[in-house]
Amino acid sequence: MRFFSFFLFFVCTFLLSHSTVLAEENSRGIVLSPAFQEILLDTNDKQRDFSLSVTNTENSAVTLRITVFDFGSLDESGGVAFLGAENDLSKKYALASWIRPEKDVFMLESNETKKILVTIENREGLSPGGHYVALLFRGEGTNEEGGTSNSIALKQSLSSLVFVKKIGGEIYHLELKESKYENNPVLFQDMMRLRFQNSGNVHLIPRGTITVTDPLKRIVGKGVINEESAIILPETFRIYPVALRTIAPLFVPGRYTVDISYRYDGQEAFSSATFSFDFFPFPATLGSLILIAGLGWYGAIYWRKRSKKGKKSSVTDIEQSNAQ
Repeated sequence: MRFFSFFLFFVCTFLLSHSTVLAEENSRGIVLSPAFQEILLDTNDKQRDFSLSVTNTENSAVTLRITVFDFGSLDESGGVAFLGAENDLSKKYALASWIRPEKDVFMLESNETKKILVTIENREGLSPGGHYVALLFRGEGTNEEGGTSNSIALKQSLSSLVFVKKIGGEIYHLELKESKYENNPVLFQDMMRLRFQNSGNVHLIPRGTITVTDPLKRIVGKGVINEESAIILPETFRIYPVALRTIAPLFVPGRYTVDISYRYDGQEAFSSATFSFDFFPFPATLGSLILIAGLGWYGAIYWRKRSKKGKKSSVTDIEQSNAQ
């Protein structure tokens, strides 16, 4: 841990994705999996074990050191900050003090794979709710006996995120705080941003749909909230972009309605929000302008002809009057 003590925090810029992916994979290098795992911890469990798989695809042996960091939310976009200096929020959801890898340093021969066992100790002080830790694997330039080895030194760090939910006192609460839609009056915008707040004490995965309805009550657009199954950490905000796809022709000008229906994984009931915007589809607007211009042109010609006809009628009446 002394090696990293000068860091206030170490930033990892990937998103919190619920899908299982490799933490780092190159054509030649080290492969660590899974990059993400979620673990349930019962209050009666004295400990809980899980494992990580590490593979060396290099041509030379490598020595890796494991370091444990608590992590939190870097910003509202979903970035992750590995915390070197604790604050009140990181202490509340910390896990590093309760987690123990079976070894701190180990060697991998070329094309060798090892399973690393990690234990979560359910000691006093680990409160119910969510707890989060990152295991960082970093290359060493010396072997375990302290001498120089033929192993290579890695410049990058590989990480695996662990999301623990200790049951027995969880608080779930997800709220939509803001919906941002930059409306263009004549061009349909296919992106919306939803800002959620998780005010509970466990991580959540928002779900839901967005529907766009035209003045004729037709559903013309639809979007799925959080198709990537990205996580929002407790007591944080996160912005979720939602792509809107057109499912019916947009030709009716007027006021359009957006209905947002959302929940989190594990919740049955949906919450909802609604807002409206004025939209004049370009084809319909162009057609309307052409129609108005055409009617105006036809009307002008009609009144001009009628005016000429009226003048001729007046002249004829005057001539007839003079003849009499």
